[in-house]
Amino acid sequence: MRLNASHMSPAVVAHHAEIALRRAPDLACIVDLQGAKMRLGFFDAQEVHAGQELWFSESAVSEGADLPLPHPELYAAVSPGEFLTIDDGKLEVAVERIEPKRLSVRVVRGGWIRPRKGINRQTHPIDPGSLCETDRAVIRACRHLDGIEYAISFISDGREAEWVRALTPSRVILKIERDESIRSLLTTSARSDEVWICRGDLGAQLGLNAMARAVHDIDPGDLDVPVLLAGQVLEHLTHEVEPTRSEVCHLYDVIARGFSGIVLSDETAIGINPENAVRWAARLLREL
Repeated sequence: MRLNASHMSPAVVAHHAEIALRRAPDLACIVDLQGAKMRLGFFDAQEVHAGQELWFSESAVSEGADLPLPHPELYAAVSPGEFLTIDDGKLEVAVERIEPKRLSVRVVRGGWIRPRKGINRQTHPIDPGSLCETDRAVIRACRHLDGIEYAISFISDGREAEWVRALTPSRVILKIERDESIRSLLTTSARSDEVWICRGDLGAQLGLNAMARAVHDIDPGDLDVPVLLAGQVLEHLTHEVEPTRSEVCHLYDVIARGFSGIVLSDETAIGINPENAVRWAARLLREL
C-alpha cells in the first residue's frame, strides 16, 4: 500500500499508516516522499488555454490571481524561454519573466491545472541537495511504526537513499523519473532495496518516444534488486470495470521481461472502484 506524502501532512500520513498496519500487520506500507519533485501549492482547480499568461508565486496557498508554487529553488534556476511541464506533461508552459518570488509563464498546452500536481523543468532538473524539511517531518512522524518503507521521487544517482537511511533503517525504494537516473541505473539500483520505473514523470522529462526507448532498453535481470513498472499500467481501470486487451498483453510482456510487479496509481488513487482495480491486477499477475 502506497501513501503519497505529498498530499497529506506528516501527522495524517502517520495516522493512515497506523490504520493500515493495524488492519494488515503483514502489509508492506510504502510512504512516497516528495524528494526532488516540485509540486504546485493549494488553489482551486481551473482550466487554462494556450496563449494565456499565468503568474506563479512562492506562496504555498493562492494569493489573488497568482498560482502557488512554493519552490524558491525553481525561481532561482529557470530562465526566460525555458519550458515547464505540469501534471505528468498534460500541460506545458513557457517561462517569460522572472521577478522576486514571482514567475510569469505563457501556456503552450492547456487543460485543467490542479493543486499539488507535479511541475517539472524539462531540462536539467533541479537537485535539492538533501531531503526537504517536509520529507524529514514525515519520516519523524512514522519512525515509531514497524513495517514502513520509503519511496523517494525524482532521484538523480541513488545517493538520495542515504538521506533516508540517515533518519531511519527502513527499506528504500528509488523512483526512476529522469534521464540522469536512467543513465546511472546500475549505480542507482545498487544503492536501493527496490527500483520503480515511473513512466509518468519520465515521459514528461524525456518525451514519449525517448521514454519508450529508455524503458525498452531496461533489462530487470541486470539489476540485483526487484524492479517494478509504474505509470498507466492498467489505466483503463481508473474509469472502467475491465482493463483493455492491450493493457493485458502489455502486462504479460512486462512480467515476461523480468519485472517483479507493477505499481498502480490513478487506478486506485482516484479510480471509480479501487478494490476492483486491485483485484484485476492481482488476478492477472497470479495467472501470468
